[in-house]
Amino acid sequence: MTSTATSLVAGSVAAVTATATAARGRAAVRVFTLLPIQSKTRTKKAFYSTQPAEAADPRYDCSINAPLSTLPAHLDLPPPRKPGESVFSYYFKIGKGYLSFYKTGLKNAAWVNPRLAGPVMSRWRDDRGYAGIVQNKWITRSDLQLLKRNQHDFRRIPLFAVLFTICGEFTPFVVALFSNIVPITCRIPSQIQSDRRWRENQIKASFEAFLPSTSINRPVEGLDKLTWKEKVHCSTVVGRHSGLWPSRILPLPFGFVLHKRLNRYEVYIATDDLLIAKGGGVMKLSPPELEIACVDRGIKVLDKSEQQLRADLQRWLTDSKKGVTIWERWLALPTS
Repeated sequence: MTSTATSLVAGSVAAVTATATAARGRAAVRVFTLLPIQSKTRTKKAFYSTQPAEAADPRYDCSINAPLSTLPAHLDLPPPRKPGESVFSYYFKIGKGYLSFYKTGLKNAAWVNPRLAGPVMSRWRDDRGYAGIVQNKWITRSDLQLLKRNQHDFRRIPLFAVLFTICGEFTPFVVALFSNIVPITCRIPSQIQSDRRWRENQIKASFEAFLPSTSINRPVEGLDKLTWKEKVHCSTVVGRHSGLWPSRILPLPFGFVLHKRLNRYEVYIATDDLLIAKGGGVMKLSPPELEIACVDRGIKVLDKSEQQLRADLQRWLTDSKKGVTIWERWLALPTS
């Protein structure tokens, strides 16, 4: 990305931030709050993971990718059971693999990530959230994603820890019913795929049976110009409200809360766009980070190659530079 492109994206972030600040005050543009655990010393950020050494590709060891400790750890399961192998021994190995996976995930969520996030959060609070980021430009995408995921996971640790204590190695059979309470670091691959498929099915259903045809592909200048159904649809695209709520039948309660969430998310996406450009562009994103960036923007990821995802994300960033609002993109009928 050129410096001109970065400046254009930075300008859009500043504009969004200024609008949100004027309308709702300084607190409206601060997504993250002070975490319960902070480090009092500023240490060099490290990348933690239980993944095999070969999984940490040096090509992606840069400031655009979040620490590996914010991602699920490596799930080490035995190969398919061989003829004559003890059934008890085989399933014992599977249970042991899941037990190790969840223990590592909880350690990363409860100890490693809060320690890494402490110094970053201190600067975040001192610079007054997104407004300070845009003005001082000190943060990297790695820092932003660390803060975002750490806050997400830290809130879920108590309830998930109770569930894990009760279920132990049988936790994978239970988390499918309570996916939203599971920290990101403790989500198994099949759960991640299931959640993404659920989201994409919800988006498809929203286009087909909820969003009025007059709203599809219509130009929208900003959040305040959206109708109620359009706001619910955009929220569905990026998961800003529970998919279990029957929004097609009953209106979502506390509409102002949804409006505020969408406003915050708009600022977050604009900031993340800026930091991807600042960090070297789409090609510097590791495959897991690439998928997360696409999911965050409501881009379909299932059944797509890495090359297709990079092209889709690059198209998103190009549209951002052109001034196309995120609302127009989320109201546009997907072509793939």
